[in-house]
Amino acid sequence: MRDESKRYRRVNNTFQGFLIIGSLAATGIAGISDKMTWDRWTILCITFLVGVASGFMGYFKYKERSFYLQQTADAIEAEWEAVEVGVGRYKRIPSEEEQLAEFVEEVHRLKTEQKKRQQNLEQPPESRNQAE
Repeated sequence: MRDESKRYRRVNNTFQGFLIIGSLAATGIAGISDKMTWDRWTILCITFLVGVASGFMGYFKYKERSFYLQQTADAIEAEWEAVEVGVGRYKRIPSEEEQLAEFVEEVHRLKTEQKKRQQNLEQPPESRNQAE
């Protein structure tokens, strides 16, 4: 989950950087152009690519996907640390096998929640509002 989270974060940061640089470049070229034909095509291409990148970011929601995956990975890690130390719900469970069974059950619940969040991100906004 952490690797997948890093991948989504990397894609989001790449698109975000492109949006910033592309927007500034298009504005800068437009400001200094002196009626040269290549400037118009350059500005057109840059603004088109900025729009495409913005659309991809809005549609695929890389930042949200990364956040939810990282959140689930952190929750699983916290559960594992609680098992190792024997705190929280695990301090009342006497045997290691029962503790591990409880841990596996909790990890399964966390993964199921993660899948639901992921599916929710893939729904159009109208559907998400009705589901909540």
